[in-house]
Amino acid sequence: MKVLEGVTVIDFTQAYSGPFCTMQLADFGARVIKIERRGIGDQSREWTPFQDGQSGYYAAINRNKEGLSLDINTEEGKEIVKRLVKDADIVVENFKVGTLDKMGLGYEELKKVNPEIIFASISGFGQNGPLKDLAAYDNVVQAMSGVMEMTGFPDGVPTKVGPAIGDNFTGLTMALAILMAYYNKLNTGKGQRLDVAMMDAIFGILESPILFKTLLNEETSRVGNSDVTLVPYDVYPCKDGYFSAGLPGEAGWDRFCNAIEMPELIEDPRFITNDLRCKHYDVVTPIITEFFMKKTKEELAEIFTSYKIPNAPVSTIPELMHHPQLAAREMLVEMVDPGVGKYLAINNPMKLDKTPAEMSFGAPLLGQDTDKVLKDFGYTEDQIREFADKEVI
Repeated sequence: MKVLEGVTVIDFTQAYSGPFCTMQLADFGARVIKIERRGIGDQSREWTPFQDGQSGYYAAINRNKEGLSLDINTEEGKEIVKRLVKDADIVVENFKVGTLDKMGLGYEELKKVNPEIIFASISGFGQNGPLKDLAAYDNVVQAMSGVMEMTGFPDGVPTKVGPAIGDNFTGLTMALAILMAYYNKLNTGKGQRLDVAMMDAIFGILESPILFKTLLNEETSRVGNSDVTLVPYDVYPCKDGYFSAGLPGEAGWDRFCNAIEMPELIEDPRFITNDLRCKHYDVVTPIITEFFMKKTKEELAEIFTSYKIPNAPVSTIPELMHHPQLAAREMLVEMVDPGVGKYLAINNPMKLDKTPAEMSFGAPLLGQDTDKVLKDFGYTEDQIREFADKEVI
C-alpha cells in the first residue's frame, strides 16, 4: 500500500511552487486531481523546453496527477468544485491572495461543505502583511528575501541562484505543512488553513547572515565560493574545470597542507589557526590555488579523499547525467508522458524502503481525465454532456 493511498487532493495550483508541492503528495500515492482553466490550462504549459508541441517543464512537475479542465467562474463549475471538495481531504492553491474568496471558493466557504478540509495556500508574501496582494515569481522572491544579496562575488552584482529554489523549496515546505496538518486531522478530525509564503520560506534559509546581524550586529554580504568563517573552504580552478575542497573546522590543516604538498604551511604563523587563515585569506588562497591548477579533477579527488578531506569536482550537467552515484540512487528514471513522450525524469529524492515514491504515469493532457473524475464523483453521462455543451468543462 502506498503511504498516502486513500488521500484525495484537489489541486488548483499552477506554475512551479504549487505543482511541485502536489507532485510530492502524488508520488507517494495521493490521488491528486489537478483543476485547470478550461481551454487554457496551467501557465507552465507554455514554458520551454518543448517536445512535440508539449511542455517538458509542465510534464516534469505534474506527473502522477489526474487532469480536469473546468471553468470555475460559472455557477456549475463552482458546484462541481464543491462536490469534489466534499469528499476530499486537502485543497492546495497558489492563486493571488483572495482570488478564491472572491469566487466563493475560499476556505471559509469550502469548510462549510467539508469542515475537515485542509486548505493550503502558497503565495509570494503570505495571506497578510503589506505585500500580500503582490504576485511573485522565483526571481522576485530571491531578490527580496536576501538570497540574491548573499549570492555571487563581492565585486560583482547580486546573483540569482541558478535553480528556482524560491519555488521548489516553498513547495517542499508546504508539502511538509500539509503532512503535519493531515497527521493532526487523523488525531483530532479537524482540518485547518495553511499559509506558506515564498518569501518566508527563502528568508528562513539565510541562517548565517541573520545570526551575524542578530548576535554580533555585523553585516555580511556575498563572498563568492568562500566562507567568511572557514579557510580553506573554497572552489579552485584546476586543469579541466573547477574543484571544491575545504575543512569544516579547525582540525585538519596539517592534512590539507600535506595533501597539497606544502607541509611548510603547517607552522606558518600567518595560517596556523583558522581565524588567522580567515584574516589572511587573500594571502593563503593564491598559494593554495597553485596546487589545484596543476591537477585534474580526477587527480584532486583521489588526493583529497586519501587525506580524508571533504572534496568534490564541480560537475557539469552532462557529467551528472552519467554520474555513478546518481545512477545507484536511481535519480533519473524513464517516464512515458502522454504529451512529451519518453524522457528521463528526476526521481523523488525521498527514499522510503517500505512505501517508496512511484513514478506511475506522466502529467495529464489538458482535461484528459475530466469525464472520469466527474463520473467518480457521481455525475451522470447526461450531466457531463450538458457541462460540455455549456462550456463548463
